[in-house]
Amino acid sequence: MLVLALKKISHRVLSMAFCFFAVAGLYFLLRAEFIGIIQIMVYVGALSILFVFGMMMTDHKNVGFGPERKKVHKFLAFIGVGTLLGFMLYGIMGMNLPSNNEQFIGSAEAIGVELYGNYVIALQAAGILLLAALIGAIVLARKEAE
Repeated sequence: MLVLALKKISHRVLSMAFCFFAVAGLYFLLRAEFIGIIQIMVYVGALSILFVFGMMMTDHKNVGFGPERKKVHKFLAFIGVGTLLGFMLYGIMGMNLPSNNEQFIGSAEAIGVELYGNYVIALQAAGILLLAALIGAIVLARKEAE
């Protein structure tokens, strides 16, 4: 919500990075440590830095999402989001979850066994596709430089 509500683009990028950290925290709470670490590395690290570079390379002084909303609209949106949050918290607090200490399927070992066992051909194909995209980007960048 802050990504849309804040005025400065740098504050928007920072709030988006904090949102990615929060999602990673949810993965850690679900005992999916590997997925949480990947979330931090890919989204917080790579994607947020990409947005920072994009912010630095472009003119971002006049960025907006249309006309300014009236205070009544902002107040009603705040009440609606607060009500939704209240319903969600009421539902979450009312849940009766069993506690078990079994390893979650998102562990590094389980993901590694799946990727290098059943999906090794697809993993190699994705690697070759990413390599081709990297080579294509380098070729295009060199043509623009000349």
